[in-house]
Amino acid sequence: MHNFFLKLYYFFRRQKAVGFLFLLLFVLAGGYFSFKIQLEEDITKLIPSGEKQDALRKVLDNTEFSDKLIIAVSSEEKNPEGLTAYAHKLTDSLDKKLPEYITKIQGKIPEEGILEVYDFVYQNLPLFLNSQDYEEINARLQEDSIQERLESSYRDLISPTGFITKQFLFKDPLSLTNLGLEKLQELQVDDNFKIYNNYLVTKDEKHLLLFITPTYPASETKNNQVFIEELDKIISELNKNSEVKAEYFGGVVYAIANAKQIKSDIQLTLSIAFSILLILLILFYRRFYVPLLLFLPSLLGALSAITLLYFVKGSVSAISLGIGAILLGISLDYALHILTHFRNNADVRILYKEVRKPILMSSFTTAIAFLCLLFLESEALNDLGIFAAVSVITASVFSLILIPQFYKPPKNKQKVKINWIDKLASQRFYNRKFLVGIVLILFLCGLFFFTKVEFNEDISQLNFEPEDIQQTEEKIKQIADEAANTTYLVSYGNDIEEALSRNNELYQELKNLEKTGDIKSFSSIGGVVLSTDKQTERIATWEEFWTDAKKENLKNTLINESAELGFKAESFNRFYEQLNKDFDGIFLDDYRDVSTLYLDDFINNNPGFSTVTSTLSFEENNPEILQELEEKEGVIAIDRKQMNEDFLGDLKSEFNQLILFSLIAVFIVLLLFYRNFLLSLLTLLPIAITWIIALGIMAVLGIEFNILNIIISTFIFGLGLDYSIFITNACLKEYETGKPALKTYQASILVSVITTLLGIGALVFAKHPALQSVSVVSVIGVLTAVLVAFVIQTKLFDLLFFRRILVQKAPFSFYVLFKKSGSKEQLYLKNAVLGNYRYKSVYPFAKKEFTQNRERFLKVSEFIDPKKKIFMLNSFYGILPVFLSLKNPENKFLVLDIDKENRKISKNTAQSNAENITFRKSWPEDLKEYPVYIISEKPSEEIASVLKESISRNANQVIILTSEYENRWLIDLNFEIIYRQNNILVLKRMD
Repeated sequence: MHNFFLKLYYFFRRQKAVGFLFLLLFVLAGGYFSFKIQLEEDITKLIPSGEKQDALRKVLDNTEFSDKLIIAVSSEEKNPEGLTAYAHKLTDSLDKKLPEYITKIQGKIPEEGILEVYDFVYQNLPLFLNSQDYEEINARLQEDSIQERLESSYRDLISPTGFITKQFLFKDPLSLTNLGLEKLQELQVDDNFKIYNNYLVTKDEKHLLLFITPTYPASETKNNQVFIEELDKIISELNKNSEVKAEYFGGVVYAIANAKQIKSDIQLTLSIAFSILLILLILFYRRFYVPLLLFLPSLLGALSAITLLYFVKGSVSAISLGIGAILLGISLDYALHILTHFRNNADVRILYKEVRKPILMSSFTTAIAFLCLLFLESEALNDLGIFAAVSVITASVFSLILIPQFYKPPKNKQKVKINWIDKLASQRFYNRKFLVGIVLILFLCGLFFFTKVEFNEDISQLNFEPEDIQQTEEKIKQIADEAANTTYLVSYGNDIEEALSRNNELYQELKNLEKTGDIKSFSSIGGVVLSTDKQTERIATWEEFWTDAKKENLKNTLINESAELGFKAESFNRFYEQLNKDFDGIFLDDYRDVSTLYLDDFINNNPGFSTVTSTLSFEENNPEILQELEEKEGVIAIDRKQMNEDFLGDLKSEFNQLILFSLIAVFIVLLLFYRNFLLSLLTLLPIAITWIIALGIMAVLGIEFNILNIIISTFIFGLGLDYSIFITNACLKEYETGKPALKTYQASILVSVITTLLGIGALVFAKHPALQSVSVVSVIGVLTAVLVAFVIQTKLFDLLFFRRILVQKAPFSFYVLFKKSGSKEQLYLKNAVLGNYRYKSVYPFAKKEFTQNRERFLKVSEFIDPKKKIFMLNSFYGILPVFLSLKNPENKFLVLDIDKENRKISKNTAQSNAENITFRKSWPEDLKEYPVYIISEKPSEEIASVLKESISRNANQVIILTSEYENRWLIDLNFEIIYRQNNILVLKRMD
């Protein structure tokens, strides 16, 4: 395939205008589709799919739990008048100055609101009564109870407040409406508050609470930042010279603090990191445009991925793009490797021959690892898998095409100045025993600790929470008595009727739990807002209860008892009309018309999916109760801890499966490329060792996995895989040619490590927990990956390959372990010969050559007398000399091979280190001791004349293995043919 890239190189070299046109069109097209693609900012796209997770996602989409802003107006002493006066000024200022940023302000109940609620309950009284209420009504129907109530009401009438109670008394002398009003108290989580001057004030009269619903959700930090800045100005102005002070907190405040901190951290750390990186790259490559050239393939890869997603989906998760931008650091590696190799060798042919395979291998295996994200039931992670996979593959191809076109390497190798990276890269780290020992100790320790890394399911701990905001939150929670564990329970259904029906059933369950003390308190509209079926049932209960006899008896008792107190007989006519009224069910909009009920805080009605929210609080968290409640159909708990476990519990186990899938998939790809089990294993094994050591370090340091850094672990997996592939190819190149290659590959890896550490690693100095978490895991993973690659992986190659060659043994092979040595092996020495070429690129050709010629080679060995010295001319990768030196160990062989590539492979066989064989590139000075000549190929004219002269003087026997070589002159020198068959010609000098 390197020829394909070479042809492209020369084509664009000749047709530069065409190349620039293609590049421009690609950028314009990619940019166009990138701007057109729809970004989805929903963080719940990270949540794995599943029946429960899908319900959770829908519930979160249709409810608001974190966007409200709570304002606490406080005074050190009891000062209810001061609190309400401050609150009045504040709400007026907000209404005047910030109407576009606020949907509603809750906490003030107007006078008419109280009457509105009373009238609403009165007009629909049967809907607010349950079975316990009817027991209470029965008790109130007793004559002595009626008499007592009338006397109490009479005293209220003649009191100064009688003008208020009068309107309630004649409408409802038995206070039946109050039984219904008690259900509205269940909309309160606790009873720590009272109404004072129509505001919600704590019973100690030191605090007042207001609740603001912002126009914009917490995620829209740009608009909310303006809102909060203006709110700060208003509160600061009101707090001046006032004994009463106001504080506030909410999800909006945290979102703004997080956005500011992330922006600040990234600007500071990355500006410093990229400044250092730019200087480093310019100094290393001695070119000012190199940094720009480095990022070009990555950007083109990203454009390719976004364009594909546009046509496939039309939208993409913004979260996946954000994480993918970090993961693009992997694609930088490809440009770095090409630049480093090109810097050390300006020959583009050699460049493509050396780097094409490892670059494409790295990109394909990394892409396969990312595509394993498709196995996760998470839309955002699926997008991330596609984005990252397409990016790295296209970036690698663009790197191979563009870098050689634009980078101008020094033509003179002497002009390439050796710097500290080159010096470090030239080290053979595997020869440092203390380094090997350190890595082995880390690995052994990792085996004990790697399973102990915890997974932190609390997403809130990834937020940046400034101390002042935390303190304010704690104060307001204490004021609101929310120190207890508060949980949301959401009843949901396909329509509002179904949701209300499920909420009514849940309400009864919560009432029972409150009675038994299993929960501290609860807030629910289950006793207020009923489904149509429940309304019909309660109206029927009312009609069954109020029989004609019971109504007549009550009327007579009221007339008689009230007459004694001076009431007229017709005083309670409105009450009698209420008892005889034909009640009808009401609609949800009728409930909503009562503005002071704030039912929109509990109900969300959307086409196809509706929710009704209740809250409950525990003295201590009780997951068993939540689990029992969630077993009810259409009910789900939105407890922060429980929700995180529901969201992320499966994600944790799925990532364990992902790692396994990735390893298997990558191993298969490596097998396809290397076509060898051992090489694939030696490339993948460092990844497993890296993973175990990194996890062990995390466990010891107490670093936990979370939703972000566990995703970034795929970045570490990809980088480690790149390092392993390049080290494998470097070692194979050294093994095949015998020339040092590790230095160049290690240099490119070191540059990659430095750029990664300066980029994402610089975020370790960030204050934001999420950025710190991602950075720390990345730093540990990258450093571990490079350490394992440079020390352990190269050490394994040293033990299994290089050291065995030095002692004339073929490299380790699983094949040899299971291959039985039979008579054929003793005769042809196939495994012994081909073992010298196994794992080399020429192995298929060597195997074919030996298989086709082994009979001829065996026959040649029979004509060699023991202890004779043999001179050989040319050989196909040294196969014949290797075979003969093994077959005839008592003979000594001197091999002349003027072909450079052929000689490199021949000289680097294990057998070439044997005492009885020597390979040379130039003609030896004296061949008197070599009476036997073997000519395997037609020599060049220059060699032919020297060879002819040497044979005439020294040879006693000549073996010719090619018909192209003219040999009649040997007859003239008194040689006779003693064997001619199978293209083997053996001649012996006559005495």
